[in-house]
Amino acid sequence: MFLESIDFAQMYREHKKATDFKGKDRNDWNDKSKEMAASVINSPYVNDFISRMNIAGDEVVLDIGCGPGTLAVPLAKKVKQVIAIDFSEKMLEELETYAAREGVTNVKTYHLSWEDDWSSLPKADIAIASRSVEVKDIDMALSKMSSQATKACYLTYKTGGSFVDMDILDYIGKKIITKPDFWYIPLILYKKGYLPCVDYINTQRTAISYSSVDEFVASLIWSVHELNEEQQLKARKYYEHFIIEKNRHPKPFTWAFISWATEI
Repeated sequence: MFLESIDFAQMYREHKKATDFKGKDRNDWNDKSKEMAASVINSPYVNDFISRMNIAGDEVVLDIGCGPGTLAVPLAKKVKQVIAIDFSEKMLEELETYAAREGVTNVKTYHLSWEDDWSSLPKADIAIASRSVEVKDIDMALSKMSSQATKACYLTYKTGGSFVDMDILDYIGKKIITKPDFWYIPLILYKKGYLPCVDYINTQRTAISYSSVDEFVASLIWSVHELNEEQQLKARKYYEHFIIEKNRHPKPFTWAFISWATEI
């Protein structure tokens, strides 16, 4: 079969290394935890994700990169237990606050990253990774995720290769190498012997959060790491002309929803 000769995992690693979108560290997400908790909890995305899962109610679910409990807490109301892991301790604190507020007591948290040793984790029936698979080695992540789940895995990954509307980047003159797109994932899974299913979740959320031109520029810098003075000036012009005058807002996200049975 022609796919056997193609090393998609290595292609992903090389692409990820070259991209201008570099991963955030735990300190970045610690600083972002309260803002993120306010913006994603109880969003329509939660129901869109959970409604695509096959759950009976007696499952143990592993939530990898759980953030502030966006899915962990709502899922805990529907299943036996949720094991939630994240490399940001502040995100886990936000999750615990959210769980207490909702009266949820069946979530157990672990301060772990994708790269850490998971031998302390109990096995789960289902593993999920919601918008949390921006890793250097996707092959490693998919293998670890699959090995922890006895029944099925579900993840979402941004489509299009950019967290920022390309129209904005073109306007301000910021040339980028896009990040790996989601198609690496089903191809790698297929080569591992799984039969992944792909669906899509459309959201109104974008990478750019703003209530002023300064927040707009700061959010752009968060996403692409740096803008020179000319690019920042053009970003301000974009905000004034397109967002304020023409009410043209950044394009919302489309997430690829990828699922696969681990009982093969």
